[in-house]
Amino acid sequence: MRRRTLLSAAGAGLAGVCATGLGIRRASARPAYPSHALTLIVPFAPGTSVGINARLLQPPLERALGQSVTLEFDAGSGGLAGHLAGASAAADGYTLTMISASLTTQPWISRVSVARPDDFAYVGQVTSFPSVLLVRTESPHRTLVELVTALREAPESLTTGQLVGWWPPALAQAALLMRAGIKPRVVSSYYSGADLVVALSQAQLDFAVVGLADVRPSLNGGALRALAVSAHTRALPATPSFREQGWDVTQAWWRGLAVPKDTPDEAVGRLSAALREALDSSALRAEFSHNGLSVDPLDGPAFRQFVLDEYQTLSALFTSLGLNVRNPKPL
Repeated sequence: MRRRTLLSAAGAGLAGVCATGLGIRRASARPAYPSHALTLIVPFAPGTSVGINARLLQPPLERALGQSVTLEFDAGSGGLAGHLAGASAAADGYTLTMISASLTTQPWISRVSVARPDDFAYVGQVTSFPSVLLVRTESPHRTLVELVTALREAPESLTTGQLVGWWPPALAQAALLMRAGIKPRVVSSYYSGADLVVALSQAQLDFAVVGLADVRPSLNGGALRALAVSAHTRALPATPSFREQGWDVTQAWWRGLAVPKDTPDEAVGRLSAALREALDSSALRAEFSHNGLSVDPLDGPAFRQFVLDEYQTLSALFTSLGLNVRNPKPL
């Protein structure tokens, strides 16, 4: 009986060793991430600024990852379709989304199913275009304080335009008007920041808030003067931010990379490292600059916090405007 017991124990031990060895072999045979091609969902068309951003980022990101990255353009509803597709993708690290500022806007103004910031894990920010408040060069208002004072004293005496759609410059303008307690006369609506710049240059408006990309030529030509930016930029080094002048206005055209929220930490970390390497590339920076883009990196945790903060800020803004479909009561 003792002999059989010893033999059984030895057999069990041998089986355990074999199983352990097999487990080790299987673990060592597991391919390192990423082991095959990735997909980057771009929620806008190829010719848009976001699309150009993705196309320029693609080659250095592929080199950093050692795998091909296929761009999948899913334009529609101002980014809604692409963000939703990215959030619902398999959380395996092989599908990324180039998220943009519409991710923090759409949940508050759309009643349909939308992606929300907490549906993603954050790889990092790629770039950000600040919103810029402009007047003509000959305007008597040389600072934001002077402009706000004039609007408070005679609200209807100064005019501006309204950018159609709740894009970042329109949000920045609404946030300033609400926080400063001013109400200018809105004379027309415009479908692009470029149209707003033309109207301002032709003296149809007294001031306007647009994205940096829309205003560079006019600033370089000396026709317009910037009074405030939503974030510091090398393009306007002498222009103070809204926040520095007393108003918490930070809305900008930002975009970055994210993956579905349950993606393994290992994959998120590898993607974050690859993005840092890509953004450090001198060739990428030169290509970005040539196409009017800037490199404005934030790591994953900082990018996540930035997005979540903006999300809550816009909830309060839309509630104050009576437009928040998910929180209609004033805060």
